[in-house]
Amino acid sequence: MAEKNYNLDYLNSISNGDQDFIKDMLETFITNVPDELAKIRNLVAKGNWHKVGEDAHKFASSLLFLGLDKLKIIATQIEEYGLENKNLDQIPELLVMLETGCNQLIIELKRDFNV
Repeated sequence: MAEKNYNLDYLNSISNGDQDFIKDMLETFITNVPDELAKIRNLVAKGNWHKVGEDAHKFASSLLFLGLDKLKIIATQIEEYGLENKNLDQIPELLVMLETGCNQLIIELKRDFNV
């Protein structure tokens, strides 16, 4: 079996293994992530860097419950660059990496959980 890009340990621990709760959380993630990423992309296009940083911070925390450490690092970097108004030219490339990783993850979750 292929290695998973996500880890359900945290969700299992907070739900005491309640599979319905886990599936609900995954469905929420799958539904909300594209909208959240589109919102950040729109803020990048407008050059609203501080708000990019704030929204990336919120988004990074949503990655924790699936053990998405690599994607969280990218989101945290976008957050830092936006809030500190530095390396702004790197944010679009980082956002593409974040979007690509999340899109792959959504495909994987849909496949693995039939959601």
